[in-house]
Amino acid sequence: MTNDIKEQIKEFSDLIKRYPHIEEFYVYRAHLYEKTRQYQKAMEDYKKILPAYYLNFDIAGICEKNDLLKEAEIYYTKAINENKESIYKYINRIHFYMRIKEIDKAILDCKTVLEISPEKETVATLKRILTEEI
Repeated sequence: MTNDIKEQIKEFSDLIKRYPHIEEFYVYRAHLYEKTRQYQKAMEDYKKILPAYYLNFDIAGICEKNDLLKEAEIYYTKAINENKESIYKYINRIHFYMRIKEIDKAILDCKTVLEISPEKETVATLKRILTEEI
């Protein structure tokens, strides 16, 4: 584990202690745990904030890792359908679509996220980059 990622995990942990109600901190720390293969810790963060999301993400992730891409897409979509206002579920599917080179679908999900949460500049930037790739 690089010192940079260790430091980022520590920063998010400190922020979570001070602001446990901000879900984004858990999500980003979980992503860092995933990068460092600390899957149990990542799943603990997902469970704390989005129990239904956690279950579907886990199934989708397992399917994706085993090249069951149609099944993975079904579970990413199922997670979204359970709460269409959760931008994190869309963001996970955006990343999935990017990994499997389904750029058009990723752009559509970016548009949906921006309809729900127009202030998400990172998603707006990602949408611009993906649109330029086509």
